[in-house]
Amino acid sequence: MGPRAISDPGPVPRLDAAALRRWLALAASVAERSRNLVDSLNVFPIPDADTGTNVLLTLRSALDAVGLLPPGADAVQTSRAIADGAIRGARGNSGLLVSQALAALAETCASAPDPAGLRPVELVHALDRMAASTWAAVSRPVTGTLLTVAADAASAARDALAAGPERPATPVLIATAAALGAQESVVETGGLGHGPVDAGGAALMLLLTSLADTLDTAALPAPGPVPSPATDVSLQMLTDLVAGAPHQGAGAQAEGVSTGEFEVMYLLEATSAQASRLRTALERIGDSVGVVGTPDALGVGLFQVHVHTDTPRAALPRVGRARQICVHHLAPTPLIAEADEPPAPWLEVGGGDGRVVSFERLAARRSAGGPVPRPFHPRPASRVGVIACTRAPGLIEQLARAGAAVVLDPRREGITRAAGDLGADEVIVLPCDDDATTAAHEAARALAARAASAALGGGEGTHLTIGDTDDEAQVLAATVALAGQGEREGAQIGDLARRAWRAAAHVRTTALNGAAAEPDAVARVVAASLRADDEILTVILGRSALPDVGFMAREAAERPTGTVADPYGGEDDGGAGAADSADAVEVIVLAGDQPTPDVLLAFE
Repeated sequence: MGPRAISDPGPVPRLDAAALRRWLALAASVAERSRNLVDSLNVFPIPDADTGTNVLLTLRSALDAVGLLPPGADAVQTSRAIADGAIRGARGNSGLLVSQALAALAETCASAPDPAGLRPVELVHALDRMAASTWAAVSRPVTGTLLTVAADAASAARDALAAGPERPATPVLIATAAALGAQESVVETGGLGHGPVDAGGAALMLLLTSLADTLDTAALPAPGPVPSPATDVSLQMLTDLVAGAPHQGAGAQAEGVSTGEFEVMYLLEATSAQASRLRTALERIGDSVGVVGTPDALGVGLFQVHVHTDTPRAALPRVGRARQICVHHLAPTPLIAEADEPPAPWLEVGGGDGRVVSFERLAARRSAGGPVPRPFHPRPASRVGVIACTRAPGLIEQLARAGAAVVLDPRREGITRAAGDLGADEVIVLPCDDDATTAAHEAARALAARAASAALGGGEGTHLTIGDTDDEAQVLAATVALAGQGEREGAQIGDLARRAWRAAAHVRTTALNGAAAEPDAVARVVAASLRADDEILTVILGRSALPDVGFMAREAAERPTGTVADPYGGEDDGGAGAADSADAVEVIVLAGDQPTPDVLLAFE
């Protein structure tokens, strides 16, 4: 392409704290305007149409963090708050990379000789560091994506700095050069198998054009809307590229397309060494791996973790402190499918009833032969979302496959985060205990306050409806009942909430701990609790459950109701009655691994 026409509209001494604040505000506003457009571009690494949404949520979190700073904060403090806020609120692979870029900017500000801001040469260093750190943050870098756009923007900024005395470098000149480099990169990388334009690359381009517009209009009076000519050109360019692009499939030919069935994200408090080892472990079980953080001088910090994997439980950390653990199902697979779980060591190998996690059969039984909805992407905007809370790591895969956003060890922040991830105006939260219910109500109040603020500016918020579920079994039943229902046209939150309530109300649960959770004691409880019309017995095994509890519960369920036989092979109590009961009651054993109770029995 020909030489870039770069004009210098006037010197600005440095990229200071005030400019950083204005830039972030403009970038968030642009992300709001371009959200649907960038979402529509998203086919890589998975076609889930959420890149624009993820970048917007990431920038909003950074904006919230900056709002807590005192007015006199310098560029070092402001850039650090931006980075920390972005990392805490990063969503998806694209949000993770944007937060990494902002962290690189903060590192450059921290090492600059003047804490008041960045001079042109230091801004170039920041752009170089953004390109290098985003590339390093990805486990399997792919060209033609955000990574290429970052590298091309940095290269253009270096060229502008080296132009010589006939064109003295200023921050606005460097930022404008980087923005033009990003625009050229987006055009040149279009149609490389990542859709008409790579969505992450488009989002980064808009972030850089927002920076150029911020510095270009620094001399204008503060009140009133800030003009954004470079960004407006970029938005029109993206619109034209999308309109003129031939129809493409969901990125089937793209190099490095993710094949993981689940997305797992969480915040991790750990050392840099622990985070590095975690990243290595995640690369063995999935793709789209990212572990991004801002450790302190001692190497301890908060890291945002992201991975696409078929084994979400294996993605959980074994060291450090994890919070806001959210799991989403990505692959458009049917809810009812052939189970492929390891057999329970205490049951007969090869039998259909001898599987630890028979969630698909459970869903099939509860659906009573009706049609089984299939989750799909992209999600419709009118969708009613579902958040399933659990303290059982062994259930996250099954709950996510039913279409819920799963929050492990739920707290207010995690539930709020999951609600934002769903992108729905209405969300049903299914708590797993009293603490989760309290956290859900706290999240509902926080989101209501945020929605009230958004309404003043013409925006919308998310409303949470808290379900009447008290334990893992009721959450499981309600989640299965809601599977696919929120995606249907005309779905109403009230109807879905009642559907969830009815499903949970039909489940009678008994929590057993200690001596009451020993195998023979569990067998007696099962035999005494079964009713003639019961069809399903679900046994959720906790972390301290003994290995033969599932076998003993099954044996007890196969006896006539109300009869307790010797579970270790004593006198038989009548074969005909046992056969009748076995036909009527299906026993499903789930390895929940929850800390408490040791055993949870659910009768339906």
